[in-house]
This record gives sequence, C-alpha cells and structure tokens, in this order.
Amino acid sequence: MTLLIILVAIVVVLVLWVTGSRVAYHLADRPRLLRVPTADGWSLSLWFRAPSQQRFAQPVVLCHGLGNNHAFFEFRGRSHFARVLADAGFQVFTMDCRGAGRTVAPEPAFAHVTIDDHVDFDVPAVLEAVREVTGQSQVLWVGHSLGGVIGLLASARKAQGRLAALVTIGSPLFFRKSAFFPRALMLAQALSPAGQFPARVLSTLFAPIAGLFPPPRVARVTARVSNIDGVEQRYLLANAFADLWRGVLSQLERWIVTGRLTSSVTGEDLRTPALAITDVPTLVIGGSVDHLAPIDVTEQLFTELQARDKELVLVGEAFGHEVDYGHGDLIVGRDADRDVYPPILRFLERHARPIELAAGGDRSLQDVPTPSP
Repeated sequence: MTLLIILVAIVVVLVLWVTGSRVAYHLADRPRLLRVPTADGWSLSLWFRAPSQQRFAQPVVLCHGLGNNHAFFEFRGRSHFARVLADAGFQVFTMDCRGAGRTVAPEPAFAHVTIDDHVDFDVPAVLEAVREVTGQSQVLWVGHSLGGVIGLLASARKAQGRLAALVTIGSPLFFRKSAFFPRALMLAQALSPAGQFPARVLSTLFAPIAGLFPPPRVARVTARVSNIDGVEQRYLLANAFADLWRGVLSQLERWIVTGRLTSSVTGEDLRTPALAITDVPTLVIGGSVDHLAPIDVTEQLFTELQARDKELVLVGEAFGHEVDYGHGDLIVGRDADRDVYPPILRFLERHARPIELAAGGDRSLQDVPTPSP
C-alpha cells in the first residue's frame, strides 16, 4: 500500500512538473490553426501566418524534422523563422506531420506511421489545403532535416509539379556508416511499446533545467548547443518536440544500415527518382559541424541533384561565419537570422512570382477559409 502511494505521488509530481513547464514556457505568438484531413483518415494541424503586405503569389510551406513540430519554425525572438518570412511578404503555412503537434489519428491506439505516410499522404493533403486557401497550386517548400527529405522525395511522387522551389536545411539523403545512430534508433524502438517513443514528455520534463548543466550527448548530436542560449533551450524543449514513431525509426535504421532509401511498403528506391527531378530549383544548406547531415553528405546531395537550378550554402567558421553550426541551430541558433535566413530569403524571393498589391493579392487572416473536410 505504501509503495502504491509513493508511485501515485511520483506520477502526480511528474504530471504537475510537465504541465507547469508547458505553462511557464508557453509560446504566445501563435498563428491560425487549420485542420487538414488526409486520404487515410488522419487530421493534420496546419498553421497559417498571413503577411501584413503580401508580395509573392506562391506561399511557403515549412516542414519540420524528426522529433519536432511546427513550433520549431514558429519559435520566438530572432529565431521566429515563420514570422521573418511573413514580414518579407509571404503567406506562410507551417505543418505538423502526422503524430506531431495537434494532429489526430483515426485510431490512436493502433496508429502506425512511416516516412512513406508523410510523403504520400501528409504532403498531398497539405498542398491541397494550401491551394484551397490561397488559390495557388504550387508552393515554395522549406524543410529542415527530415522535412527536407520529405520534400525531396515527394517532388518525385504525389507532389510532382507542385513545388515551385525547394530548400533543404541539414537534410541527409545519404548516410555515413555509423554504429551510434543505428543503435540509438534500435534503443528508441525498444522503448516504444505503444508505437511511439515519448520524446515530447521527456523533453518537457527536462525543459526547466536546460542550459543549467552540460547537455547530454544526444543533445550535442542534434544541435551545437552552445549556439542556443539557456532560456531558448528551455522554450525549445517545452514546445518544439514530438514523439518518435517506431515505424519511422525502423525505416531510418534500415536506410542507414543499407545505405538505400527504400519504401517501407513496396521496397522501391525512393532516392534516385528524387535526385532526377530537374525542374524544381533547389537550395541545399548545410552546417559545418552537423553530425546528422555532415558536410560531405550535404555536398554529395548537392552534387547528385540533377536540378537545372541549384545552389549550395554552407555555414560555419570555415565559410566566413563567426561560429560553426550543427543541426537544429541552423534554424533556432542565436545567429541563424544573420547567417542562415538571408540566403533562404534571397532564394525564395528569386523564385517566387511577385504580385501587384493593388490587384487584390493581399489576403487578411480573417479572409482565409478553413480547408473543407
């Protein structure tokens, strides 16, 4: 009986701790939430941020990476990339891939997610929702890490002809031989008895002490933590993380071990058709000390891309910047707004179609319809 009381007390304390962390580090500047149905029954969350003055016809879609959600782009201060894009005159849609943010599964207890699902179901649903809202059939896709991989793979599948331009940020389409990453992925799968590794709860649990102690190894792999101030680390952990799906982890493990990007459904090669797309202008961005998408991997992606219009931007001390960049800090790093955002903005502005404001191209937030179910 005493042991049961102790266990209940521990659970209550942990729940209060996690809840308090989310309240204390709540992100106040939130865009409008749209609900997006997918063909297989999921309900995705898509966040719309309207520009004060719209300058470009094609909207921007922001896609987060593994274990993150929309808040990674909808952050705060100088690291609020979605707001930077909106201020530049773009309509901005920040998506939550299935299983992240406020997405809802048709049968939560039996939900199974793979990267194929993101590519073949999430992307088409989001593109159709954006078309309903803006009238634009093409978008400018910006993806960080897995979000860039999703954009690349989708460009050769159900999003073919729908991307006016593509930006990948720390996105590995190739992999180094490594013992650490497959083992880490296997461990996360073993700790996912319900199909998900509880990264969101764990990150929120540690949020209040982030930046006060040396970060664990996994944090140093996912970002150059010294590029992120302590208070920003706490906000990130409380807001920007999502659970890791066992199906996604298994597929990534297979990719790394075999060196082949294959479909979990058909086994077909996904990488070669994506690299062969020629008509999507592509900007590839890499960080100098990125452990998940190292410089040589980023350069290989750029070299093998067959896009007629492509550009490579590497950031770090060796490339004229004041600091080196890892993985997550390419977006939320202290100086990312100075070193990373400008080349993305220049690229998007060059490939977006300008509109005449006087012709009624500007749309207010109140005028935006909710995508039909």
